[in-house]
Amino acid sequence: TAPAIKKNHATRGKEGLRLLSPRERLQKAVRREQPDRVPLDLGGSATGIESVPYKDLLRYFELPAENITCFVREHAEPHEELLQKLSVDTRYLRIRPPHNYSREILPDNSYYDEWGIRWRKPPSSFYWDPVEHPFGGTASPAAVRRHNWPVIKDPGRTAGLREKARQLYETTPYALVADAPMNGVFETCLLLRGYQAFLEDLIANRHFAFTLLEKVTGLLIELYQYYLEAIGPYVDVVMTTDDLGMQQSLLISPQMYREMIKPFQKEFFAAIKQKTKAALFLHSCGAIRPLIPDLIEIGVDIINPVQPTAKNMDTAELKAEFGRHITFWGAVDSQRTLVKGSPEDVAAEVRRRLRDLAPGGGYVLCASHNIQPGVSPQNIAAIYETANRFGWYDR
Repeated sequence: TAPAIKKNHATRGKEGLRLLSPRERLQKAVRREQPDRVPLDLGGSATGIESVPYKDLLRYFELPAENITCFVREHAEPHEELLQKLSVDTRYLRIRPPHNYSREILPDNSYYDEWGIRWRKPPSSFYWDPVEHPFGGTASPAAVRRHNWPVIKDPGRTAGLREKARQLYETTPYALVADAPMNGVFETCLLLRGYQAFLEDLIANRHFAFTLLEKVTGLLIELYQYYLEAIGPYVDVVMTTDDLGMQQSLLISPQMYREMIKPFQKEFFAAIKQKTKAALFLHSCGAIRPLIPDLIEIGVDIINPVQPTAKNMDTAELKAEFGRHITFWGAVDSQRTLVKGSPEDVAAEVRRRLRDLAPGGGYVLCASHNIQPGVSPQNIAAIYETANRFGWYDR
């Protein structure tokens, strides 16, 4: 029987047990070994916090709430003082845009990213939506060849990153995570073409779909390898994102995934693993349970966000079925409990996820997606207060 989660760690010092460093703690959890407590995360491109609730959280803890930095759209860069206050075990190393790219906000409050996708935030919204797709009207292999693709090996992307990685590795105890805030093979193609159009292309315009997937895969491989040449020896985890599911089902059938998407993801993940010994993290929202065996097969070590409100994503069942083969990262319900619940509800939610996913190791705790506007600072604090109290293992 897996060891139980410790209910109170106030007497741990008297027990004479050496606490693990955050880096040791996360490494053991990712290897699906039992650490001293469940590692805690905050700050990734899919495990972070938006600027509005972040400001509220800083004020709640009486920390300065000015000069908020967002590393992509409204994703806030957490201050070190806050991360320490919450006992967060991770720190992030992010790739940057090329030196000649700057986000120019147009009069309608939109901008073009370096892939040529236009994003817009309406006046009454907190969110940036993709509103223009480079291949929205033209879908041919020739159009793929003509497109103005991002410059990958631009020194601006990694300027100073190796030095920062070495400094964090040598002078801090934290687990280091490589986070390139961009989408994966499938989702990038959806954004370049438009969701409905590319899903139709997978059936009715396969030559174009294959050409676009091949081009995007090649660029992502080049980008991640360039990134990891700078920081690969220092990081514990490499994050990737590629949504395959929605609330009730997959975006495409398992057969379509295995035929058209999986081979490109496999190539991409293998290229990452050539450059680092770090664990491979995949963020994929929704009801993705039918594809978890495929993801394990092609090299995914960590699955996120573990969306507990999606169909067939019961955390106890996932742990029983896949816990020997993959680490779970996330799972604290951000769709309902964090938004509509009380701090007591959040505490109960955290304890449930600890009960389901923590035994034996293989779990890193955080919200099941970026913390959104409308989530109170009391509820955010309750995640970390509860995890810091109940996330300890008996030894």
